[in-house]
Amino acid sequence: MPSPAARIGPSRMPPPPLSARVGGRGAFAPAAGALVAATGMAALLAAAACARYAPAPLAPQALADEYAARRLDAPDLRRFLAEHGSTAPDSGWRAADLALAALYYQPALDAARASWRSSRAAEVTAGARPRPEAQGELGYATTAAVFESRWLAAISAILTIELGGKRGARLAAARARTAVAEADLEETAWRTARGARDAVLELRGAEERLADETLALARVSAFAERLRRRYAEGTLSRSELAAVESEEADARAAVSRDRAAVEAARVALARAVGVTPAALARQGLVERDSIPSCEPAAPAESLVALALRRRPEVGRALAEYAVAEGDLRIAVAGSYPDLALGPGFTWDQGIARWSIFPALRGIPLDGNRGPIAEATARRAEAAARFEERQQQVVSEVQGALAGCRLALADVAGADSVRQATARQAALARAAYDRGEIAAVQLEPIELAETRALRELHAARRRLAGAAAALEAAIGAWPAGPVRWPDPRIPTRRREAGA
Repeated sequence: MPSPAARIGPSRMPPPPLSARVGGRGAFAPAAGALVAATGMAALLAAAACARYAPAPLAPQALADEYAARRLDAPDLRRFLAEHGSTAPDSGWRAADLALAALYYQPALDAARASWRSSRAAEVTAGARPRPEAQGELGYATTAAVFESRWLAAISAILTIELGGKRGARLAAARARTAVAEADLEETAWRTARGARDAVLELRGAEERLADETLALARVSAFAERLRRRYAEGTLSRSELAAVESEEADARAAVSRDRAAVEAARVALARAVGVTPAALARQGLVERDSIPSCEPAAPAESLVALALRRRPEVGRALAEYAVAEGDLRIAVAGSYPDLALGPGFTWDQGIARWSIFPALRGIPLDGNRGPIAEATARRAEAAARFEERQQQVVSEVQGALAGCRLALADVAGADSVRQATARQAALARAAYDRGEIAAVQLEPIELAETRALRELHAARRRLAGAAAALEAAIGAWPAGPVRWPDPRIPTRRREAGA
């Protein structure tokens, strides 16, 4: 008679005790240990790659105190100026020196530089490959079976391979965005320097207007005083005196208005440099250096070509087109699915096996037509904007040249009138010295000479403005014996250590 074990058969054999299956002698222990070790190693590697957050709270009051404490004779600023060929403040402040100080202090340049750095960091993000994934499974069979163990353990990895050139398209778009940010940084630096230069020109013009009005007030007041004596003597009517006194009151109002304009121009210059008006006032008035020339040394065609190469707006528009081109590449690459590979190892109730499964992720059944159409339209829009920007630059150069020609003719006409009135006033003064004419006859001629001088100075200010507009139209930096810094390099120590 067969034994009970033989009657039950292999398929009816009871499973070994749990201690034999999970203990050191069981078949599950080595495989389970390897899986646990692999899982622990993956967790340690993932933890080692994790970054830590470093807080950087803002201190608004400290920033306000730092702004209030800025000085144009600060040691760090003096060092920065010396490194770029400036001799300020020892030899006086020129427009180019104040433009350098603006590049040192203005926070707009810090913001543009931070945006450029952010775009460069985005290139790293764009070039990153898909992250691998890992997953595991642990199970236990609750019913008896003929297998060596009721336990199941599995671990698998998921690797994604991008198809269609997605990574290259992202990198191209990210690099184009960095080019846009760099063009923005260059434009911010250029406009900051030109803003300081324009503020200097405005301050000089305000001071010159004040000097002209002060001279006119002195002459009309002297004339009015003589007429008052004649009125007291009874040789002049009240209406004639009232007309001159009205002109004197207008002259006094003009002086008061121009004095306020000088103070406002000083405040505007301090704001353009990035310091307080008190810090600017401690350095005294700005030294009067040469004004830009309004007579171009090259023909208009050469100036237009130069402007198209120099103007940062043109470079930015070109970079924006490259961004649109990169976005279109990303959209086209999105019409390809991604390939996912999942290699894994499974220990299933005593049976060890490895597997690998391929998968296609994100299958675009419509060929990604919508995003491609949008990106194509944005590329066409960027091309149109580039053409618009080029045409705008060409028009600005041509307009600036026309403004220079008009300003030169205006100065020539005002100078001719000034010379004629000066000759007439000289003859009148000679006749007055000989006793041929009275003071009341001389003074209107001198007032006309003063007005002609004032008009000449106004024409010269318009000429300086036209010359500055021509410089800006061709993308030139303010003239001056300085070396303009690379805007990508931090200027202040606080920013360099950020």
